Amino acid sequence: MARRRSPRTITGMPRRPRQALLLLAASSLLAGPSGAQDARSAEFRQIAPDLYFNFDFGGSNSAVLITEEGVLVVDTRMHPDDAEDLLAEIRKYTDAPIRYVVVSQHHGDHYMGNSVFEREGAIFIAHPDTKKVIEERFQFEVETRPFADRGQDPDAVALVLPDILFDSRATIELGGRTVELIYLGAGQNEGDTLIYFPHARALHTGGVFHNRSWANTSYAPSFEGWVNVLRAIKSIGAEVYMPPHGDLATEADLDVFTDFIEKISTGVRAAVDAGTPLDDMLEELVFDEYRDWRGYERRERNLRAIYQRMTDGEAQYFVPAGRPQPVSGN
Repeated sequence: MARRRSPRTITGMPRRPRQALLLLAASSLLAGPSGAQDARSAEFRQIAPDLYFNFDFGGSNSAVLITEEGVLVVDTRMHPDDAEDLLAEIRKYTDAPIRYVVVSQHHGDHYMGNSVFEREGAIFIAHPDTKKVIEERFQFEVETRPFADRGQDPDAVALVLPDILFDSRATIELGGRTVELIYLGAGQNEGDTLIYFPHARALHTGGVFHNRSWANTSYAPSFEGWVNVLRAIKSIGAEVYMPPHGDLATEADLDVFTDFIEKISTGVRAAVDAGTPLDDMLEELVFDEYRDWRGYERRERNLRAIYQRMTDGEAQYFVPAGRPQPVSGN
């Protein structure tokens, strides 16, 4: 059963019990082969004295800031069981309360563990577009995630929506640390939120940048826009990149992924402009240089989505019977 909590768009300083948060709204900054599920366990890695990266090759990654005043979590993983594992790792380091959860994107593998952190009293923060698509697609996400293969109960997943929404830039102050929430525009998804930890020069990249991983292109409203956001990320000044999928990365890895998005989208554009039938295009555009990336087995699905975007003008969600559904508000 969905549990809905009223969100608040940021207009000043929100007040809540126990809250040590300052959210300031500001103007927008801009008008091994991986075909099978990897069996490795998630790794909770320290990348700064108070900042951690939960790396799950076969699932989704999270970031955790631990301070004496409380804990901030970026993304709660795919299922409450996964979220309990993440919480257990956090409790190895601190008993401080979980203050905030930032939901970086609308894909279910990044937020469907929210109920565990709701139980802990967290305040949830997201971009309005992220909230909107979560509401639209929650049931589909529950029905299509591989819970049975993972021995997980889909009925344990509850919808927990954001308490606070931000439009373009917000700042969280917690335990003497500043965390910046930045929206530069749609990358992989509308609402892709970048989370920057200035003291560690570390950036969680939401859905924008995946390290050596075939990002799902079914949701991207514009591939040129996606590339522009990837290039704009460099101006933030990060030295360490924490992607939602794939391992910790550097700016060089960011460049490789930017080239990847340009190459696959340009290849499809050339095929569309030449009138190449879809099936012929899928045979021709193999992209062997990315064969060892995580998710290469989704190559055809991703290229189909780009093809549809460039021919029908709508981003494609993969829904039952292959029925396309346009991005809300597109």
